[in-house]
Amino acid sequence: MVRQKASTTKRAATSGSPDKPRRRARVPAAKEHPSLHTVHQIKEVGKQTHLRAAKTRETYSRHVRRARSWLQGHFPAEGTQQIPSHAGEESEVYSDPGFRNAFERVPNQCSDKALALYLSWRGFQENCSQSTIDGIRAAFKMLWDEADGATFRGDWHHNDTRHRWEGNPVRSAEVDDVVASIRHKVSSEGAERTHSGAMKKEYMDRILTWSESRCPLDFPLEYIRLAMMGFQALSPGQSLSKNAKLMATRHLQHLACGAIAFTLWTRNYELVKLKRGDINLDKTVIDGVFMKYLRGEERSLTINELSSYFEIHLKNRKGWQRKLDKGMRESDLRSNHYRIYPRPDMGRACDSFLRLLIWMKWVEYVHLGRPMAEDDFLFPAIGANGVLQPGEPLSHDMVQKWIDEAVAGAGIPGTFSTHCYRRGGAQYRFMFAPVGQRWTLARVRWWGGWAEGEHRDTLMRYLLDELHCYENDHSDALGPVSREADGSFAGEAALVQPASTEALNMAHASLTADVAALHTKVEEISSSQVTNMNEIRQRLSDISNLVTSALTPTSARSASDPVNTATLACRRSLAWSTTSLPPTIQPTPATLLRPPPTSLRPTQFMTPRLVQPLGTSALVSLSSQGLLIPNVPVLHVNGMRTLKADSWRDIVRHWTEGEPRLGLRVPLKDWPHHYYNGPHGRKFNTKYYQRSVVATEFLNEFRGDEQAFLKAYGRAAGEGHTRLLKAILDARKQHRGDGERRRHFANDVCGRLLDATEQQA
Repeated sequence: MVRQKASTTKRAATSGSPDKPRRRARVPAAKEHPSLHTVHQIKEVGKQTHLRAAKTRETYSRHVRRARSWLQGHFPAEGTQQIPSHAGEESEVYSDPGFRNAFERVPNQCSDKALALYLSWRGFQENCSQSTIDGIRAAFKMLWDEADGATFRGDWHHNDTRHRWEGNPVRSAEVDDVVASIRHKVSSEGAERTHSGAMKKEYMDRILTWSESRCPLDFPLEYIRLAMMGFQALSPGQSLSKNAKLMATRHLQHLACGAIAFTLWTRNYELVKLKRGDINLDKTVIDGVFMKYLRGEERSLTINELSSYFEIHLKNRKGWQRKLDKGMRESDLRSNHYRIYPRPDMGRACDSFLRLLIWMKWVEYVHLGRPMAEDDFLFPAIGANGVLQPGEPLSHDMVQKWIDEAVAGAGIPGTFSTHCYRRGGAQYRFMFAPVGQRWTLARVRWWGGWAEGEHRDTLMRYLLDELHCYENDHSDALGPVSREADGSFAGEAALVQPASTEALNMAHASLTADVAALHTKVEEISSSQVTNMNEIRQRLSDISNLVTSALTPTSARSASDPVNTATLACRRSLAWSTTSLPPTIQPTPATLLRPPPTSLRPTQFMTPRLVQPLGTSALVSLSSQGLLIPNVPVLHVNGMRTLKADSWRDIVRHWTEGEPRLGLRVPLKDWPHHYYNGPHGRKFNTKYYQRSVVATEFLNEFRGDEQAFLKAYGRAAGEGHTRLLKAILDARKQHRGDGERRRHFANDVCGRLLDATEQQA
């Protein structure tokens, strides 16, 4: 039987697989399970690591440690409290032995009273901000929510059945009352508004103008262009001083940070944590477009070049954990990825394509001497010695310092934090972009990384509240033309509706007044020129008579000769004209009257019938002697001209100090009347008047206060002295002699002037 069974088994194995023997199934070895205590520790560590962000947990822990230190400071080592005893119910609470441990991980019956005391001290005594109070409250709420499952969650109450306190002390009536009182105190009348204003696009342009005035950026751009073309240029250390290199680096980095934050609406920590590996670009395509920018040919970009882009991935965008909690969808696979295209229409300040490439090339060519590595921070910290630290991100305090300096330097009113770019960029795209380029609320939500549930709170605060204020602002009710912001979305209808008859009549009246003023000015100048020409003719006639008298023999002249009388008059005239000139241009007697050559006889000398006015050579001679008004912007010895935004400063300096280097040895304010209204009035009269308008407006109306002057005329001044002159004349036309009203009116004049120019363009 045994042998037969074995053969049967063998046949069965052979029939199934004659060549391969059957393998035995392996029995898995029993795994050693960890203890429940170990699993509990794994659970707690996982909650500590992933339930909340590490930065949030660190901030909350700091609040709790400070509160515990404050509470323990009221108790000596022996355990007796230092708080003096008071009669009443409160003294029993403070005398409770559990009061000292009120801020421990497990709350007790005194926790709500202790927290109310601490919040009162921080809010009423130390005058902490509302955000600090909210942070302390959130820190203790998290501490006690995680204490014992669900025991200390919900409203704070006493469970009579179990004879214990349950819920969260943060949600007690006393704590709620204290927090509400502090909120009312902060929001009371006269409280200063401290949250950040929105960084508008026009503010970005003004900051760029200010940066270029402090640190001319033409040299960095030219250096990058030559380096990209393969020229072996001098290192910046040989062509720039250490301070100049550091200043250029800081300005370029600040402008790049601002442009990216304004475009992507980033929070500060999202921006500074960007690395080179988060940017995906094709150098072959991008460098070709960038070279056109460097050559000043960005307006000639083709449609294909305008469609080129590089991509930025914001890995640290806030809210990504909430998306993971809800489950990633197909549409979320591209979230936090942003394509940056060339936008020359946005201006050089807000064109993030240009600003970021300038900064990256400057870092690679000037500081690193190599391409940026994947792990290098895109905006690294700068050491005190000007050395970049590619492995260390830019600090929040440094970004805030740059914003404060730029806002103050550009004369922008308001308070701005690092959040200003996010607010300003969102509001621009939603409300203030040109008609036809404004975004829908859905696109705004996606681009800003807001969750769908944030439509009613965050988006309302960022966009709709601002829109409501804009559309219900009737401060321009007395203006000649109302923007009618409440009649359409962000006042869009006022930009596209046909002009009314009243508006056309106002425009016609304004043009008529301008033309009439121009006619009056032309007549005044013509009359002045006629007077000057008559004076020139009279003096030339006197000179001719003087020369004729000098060539006539003495015996042939008598004392009663009319020529002698004219000669004496001419000499007196010449004596008056020469004594009124400055010492630097006093002519010598030889230049006034030179004896004729001995070979000439009186009969050979012909008196000209008409002597022409002074020619170019004579004017050049006068210019070299000090009678000259330099052109602006001023051309410097290095071949660079003063920025258009600073040309008004040259005008003021020429008015008060002169410019000996350019031949203006006598300040314009000290010129006598006949300098600019005499024989040379045709050349100097108009220019002298224009210079006097700008200089006296700054020195007399604004008392030399540059900040107030730029606040009134900064927008026009940024476009050059010609635009500034027009703005000042318009302001004077409306408010003659009233300096205070003119200062308030100047901004409106500048705005209308630039808007009219843009519409004409």
